[in-house]
Amino acid sequence: MNKSVEFSAPHLRSSENELLISLDFFFAALPVIIWSVIAYGARPLGITVLSMLCASLFELVFACLLRSRVQIYTAALLGMIVSFFMPATISYWFVPPAALIAVASRRFTKGVLNPISASLLPLFLFGSEMTAFTKVYHKLDLGVFSYAGNIDEMAVTLPVKMLSPETTPAASAFDVFLGNSPESLGGLSAALLLIGCLYLIIRGVISWQIPVGFIGGAAVIWYVFMFDGVNYDYAIYHLCSGGIVLAAVFGATEYSSAPVVPFGRLVHGVGCGVLAMVFRRFGLYTEGVLLAMLIMSLFSRVIDLVTAERYFGYRTKKLGERFGCFFPKLK
Repeated sequence: MNKSVEFSAPHLRSSENELLISLDFFFAALPVIIWSVIAYGARPLGITVLSMLCASLFELVFACLLRSRVQIYTAALLGMIVSFFMPATISYWFVPPAALIAVASRRFTKGVLNPISASLLPLFLFGSEMTAFTKVYHKLDLGVFSYAGNIDEMAVTLPVKMLSPETTPAASAFDVFLGNSPESLGGLSAALLLIGCLYLIIRGVISWQIPVGFIGGAAVIWYVFMFDGVNYDYAIYHLCSGGIVLAAVFGATEYSSAPVVPFGRLVHGVGCGVLAMVFRRFGLYTEGVLLAMLIMSLFSRVIDLVTAERYFGYRTKKLGERFGCFFPKLK
C-alpha cells in the first residue's frame, strides 16, 4: 500500500507514490528527450541531467537546513521540466541558478508562483542565450561549456517569428508539428508532447482541463486576432511553436501552482493560453508562455475560491461566504 505523500500547497496529500508520479512524467517525456538528442546531439541530454542533479542537490540542502522532508524525486522532475524550456545552445552555467530558483520557489512560495516560470524568466535578463535557437540536426558537442562566443552565427529564427501574409517559413506546418524545426529542448515535437499528454491523462497523473484549456484558449485568440481568412496552416505554426504545447503539458500542470478544482483548472488553462497568445500578438516576443503561466499562478488560489463549493468541510454557493471561510470570525 502506498503511503500518502506531502506535496507543496495546495496539494497537501496524495494517495499516489511520489516516485511513481515522477516516473510517469519521465516516461511521458522520454520520447521528447530522445528526439532532442537526435536533433541536437548529446548536449540536450547533458543539460537535462545537469538540471535534474542540481535540483535534487538543492532540494537536499533545503531539506537539511529546514529540517523537513526530502522530495528528491519531485525536485528531479522539476529540474527536468525546467531544462525543457531552454535552447540547446544555452551555457551550462545558466542551469544551476535556474534549478535553484525553481526548487526555492516551490518550497517557499507554496504554489503562489509557478516555479518553472519563476526560475526561467530571470535568465532572459542576462543575455540572449534563452532566445538563441539553432537549426535542427546541427550536432552540438556535449563538452562545450558555452556557445556564447559564436551564438550569433549559429542562431536561427523560429518559424512562428517569420509568419506574415507575404512570408511563409521554410519549414512546413507538418515539419513544425513533427519536430523538424528549431525549438527548445522539450518543445521540438508537438506530436510527441501530445502523445505524452495522452499518457499522463490516461494514467491520471494530470487532468485534461489544463492542456485542453491552454491550447483551446490559444486557438481562440489566434482565430480572433491573427487569422487572415486564408492561411489555416498558420494555426499549426502558432500552436506548435513557441512553447505552447510544452507549457500546456508540462508547465501549467505543475502541481504546486495549479488549481485543485476541475473547473478551476480549465479556467487556469484557458487563461494561460489566452495570455500567451496576447503577449505574442501585442507583445515584444513570442515566448510569452512563461509569463502567462507566472501570472495565472498568482490567481490560482483565487480561482479555487471562486470555483470550489467545498473547502475544508465548508460548503456554500455564495461567493462572499467562500472567501469568508478563510478568515477568522470577528467577535
